[in-house]
Amino acid sequence: MLAASTCLAQQVLVLDDVVGLAQKSSPSYYRAQSRALNNLYAYRYFRSGQLPQLVLDLNNSSSPLGETVGVPQPDGKIEYRRRSTSNTSLGLGLRQIVPWTGGQFAVRTDLSRFDQFSPETRKAYLATPFSINYYQPSVMYNPYRWERLISPLLYEESKRQYIEDLEVVALDASDYFFRALSAQTQERILLLNVENTDTLYKISKGRFELGKIAENELLQIELNLLNARNSLEQATLAKEVAYQELKRFLNMPKDTEIELNLPSATPLFTVPLDKAVAEAGSNRQAVLEFRRRRLQAEQDVASARGSNGYEFNLRAQLGQSNNDSTMRGAYGGGDVQQNLSIGVAIPIMDWGRARNRVRQAKANRDLIEIDIQQAERSFEQEIYLQTQQFNIQQRLLASASKADTIAQLRYEITKQRYLIGKISITDLNLAQQEKDQASQNYINALRSYWNAYYTVRRLTLYDFERNEKIRYEFTEG
Repeated sequence: MLAASTCLAQQVLVLDDVVGLAQKSSPSYYRAQSRALNNLYAYRYFRSGQLPQLVLDLNNSSSPLGETVGVPQPDGKIEYRRRSTSNTSLGLGLRQIVPWTGGQFAVRTDLSRFDQFSPETRKAYLATPFSINYYQPSVMYNPYRWERLISPLLYEESKRQYIEDLEVVALDASDYFFRALSAQTQERILLLNVENTDTLYKISKGRFELGKIAENELLQIELNLLNARNSLEQATLAKEVAYQELKRFLNMPKDTEIELNLPSATPLFTVPLDKAVAEAGSNRQAVLEFRRRRLQAEQDVASARGSNGYEFNLRAQLGQSNNDSTMRGAYGGGDVQQNLSIGVAIPIMDWGRARNRVRQAKANRDLIEIDIQQAERSFEQEIYLQTQQFNIQQRLLASASKADTIAQLRYEITKQRYLIGKISITDLNLAQQEKDQASQNYINALRSYWNAYYTVRRLTLYDFERNEKIRYEFTEG
């Protein structure tokens, strides 16, 4: 896509080149890539949390310097002795979140060893070869249910946001390109003006010496030449500034020689409003964001209701355990253990704390709903306005192109008429000003057209030129 001139080793860039480079190597692209990776890893973290987790537990507690404990005696008295011990436990558990209830199910195997070093030496093992456990922290609020609803939406949002980010990169690239192209065009216009004015000044000096023009007219042309040279110096500086900004945006070396060419072709098509609205509703990240924000507001209400002071939790265990002085004996036989614990807490007096928290959550949900409704209206209105802007901009571009052609032709005719003495220098200056303005107006019209083109793409994530949805392949770095 990039061409290089052999003599100056310049990179000759057109709009497609700039957009392509920006979407592959610009800092804006890398920011979009990093944001997408962040969201991808967050979603993978959520997904891995839904899968069974195998956990190994190892704990040790010891008192090597000894501790004082009370030992019951046969006569009923308590004798206090120093005792040095060590207690080590090892457990392996497979646990699984139960998203429908908010509880946690686990299958475990555990082994504990107790060692006493003084006043006498002994050891004991406690083995639980197999146990089934279930823990339900609360029946009032299930965070996993909401997580399963919201996390996939967040991930889908991030994928659409990545496409939008790259379309924003394209829009910014277009703006930088035409900013530099406008400065480059202005320099060329003024360079041509200097050449033309210099030629006119030399011709006018000869005509003045022959007495065909007045000294005042010669002085006016000389003044025009000085002004044109000054304007050219300023335009050259402005072009270099615009070039550096473009190269910085594209992450190019600052000493790279570049030259910009006008887009070879301008696609002309009409964007139907109903199609634009439908594609935006199907493709945009904002649509999922509205849905996700409503879910999060409902989640806050559910959380407030679940934290109303009433607590009900459940813990159950079923397994077999045995203890013995040897490890083999600890694993031989044993007793079945069945444990069930239920915790209940009922608020007697909270001064309306729980009720007001629920009311606050509902009020916040209603406020969010109002904000979302306004955002939805703005969303549709922006699509309508930008679609109309694009369709109108095509006609404005055609008009600016025709005006540029007419102004160029008028200037050439006026210059020839001035050379044969048919019109004054004032008429020639006016024709030149109109020519220069028409050239800049055409560049500005091109800039506005492509700005509207990429804006419609960004707002709809749809390519109306090819009649297909916009997709970008995301590769994990």
